[in-house]
Amino acid sequence: MKTLISNWALLSLFFVLVLQNTNAQTAQQEAEAMLALVNNLRADNGITPLTLNTELNQAAFDHAEDMATNDYFSHIGLNGSSISDRVTASGYTGSSIGENLAAGYSAVANTFNQWLNSTTHLNNMLNVNADEMGLGHATFSGSTYTHYWTQLFGKSAVLAVEDLELAKNFSVYPNPVKDMLYLNLKNMSEEDFIVNIINVNGQNVYHKSMHQYPTDYTLNLSHLPTGIYFLYAENLPVQKVIKY
Repeated sequence: MKTLISNWALLSLFFVLVLQNTNAQTAQQEAEAMLALVNNLRADNGITPLTLNTELNQAAFDHAEDMATNDYFSHIGLNGSSISDRVTASGYTGSSIGENLAAGYSAVANTFNQWLNSTTHLNNMLNVNADEMGLGHATFSGSTYTHYWTQLFGKSAVLAVEDLELAKNFSVYPNPVKDMLYLNLKNMSEEDFIVNIINVNGQNVYHKSMHQYPTDYTLNLSHLPTGIYFLYAENLPVQKVIKY
């Protein structure tokens, strides 16, 4: 009898481990499948591809699971957390760029199409500032939508060699900023100059193009609400702007 119980315990443990491993593989496969769809979309639009990030995956899953088990749907966590709060808590050292949420579908392709057919979500997937992505999918049968998805976009903290060189000649001040943000460019010789300011949801809230680089440039941000933004200048690294 002891041998039978022991064998049954081992068999149960085996099935638990197999189930856990299958779930882990499924999550990874879903993330890779979504990444392929997003990168194909970015390639069609001439935008560099994203890579998967473990911390962004974790932050995305944690929020999806929280929404599923607590039956709500929002970019604001049940504990009041923002996108950047959750990304930072996951240990991600880069900057959060945006977040897509979806609910209802169990398949990657259907969820991708939901985002594809929404301008705001599409802009997040095509955000030129992002270089990393995370994906989380949680299921809870007692919730309103059963399936909940979170997709996160980030800008890695590591700059390429050319970005480091450009960063020496590019600064914004003051930061935090209230109304006026000053852009300082040094030793720039390019003829074209484009500035975009993007909010944490991936929306472009400011756009300016010029035919030559100024030494200093003033941006009027008085129309923007309080929050975190990302300033992207053509051929220059992204810089975080905090509006208070």
